[in-house]
Amino acid sequence: MEFTLVIWPKAKEGTCLRVLTPVIMEKLMQEIEAMPNTDPNKTVLKRYIGGNSAQVALDSAGRVCIPEDLAKAAAITDQVVLVGLMDRFEIWAPEAHDKIKAADEVMAQEAFKLMQ
Repeated sequence: MEFTLVIWPKAKEGTCLRVLTPVIMEKLMQEIEAMPNTDPNKTVLKRYIGGNSAQVALDSAGRVCIPEDLAKAAAITDQVVLVGLMDRFEIWAPEAHDKIKAADEVMAQEAFKLMQ
């Protein structure tokens, strides 16, 4: 199975790699394409995602090899944290994940109020 790894500048806490299935990648491309051509973000997103992503496949052991340039952009060295997002997941450097996890904990109570 193939995936797309995208450098995802998620928050001030750090950058991660977002791992998208072909279906999710197609949906993302459709969302960007649906933006008005007059929106400068459309071209920025196309250029950024197009230039900061890579197609990867699982090896025979079910592992993904992260391209060196993507790992460097996300400050990933020898260890990672995988974080599930229900229909996709993120790959974080442990230090950056600690920061985003702390920020998420602060926001979680408000976010869960939307679920009631």
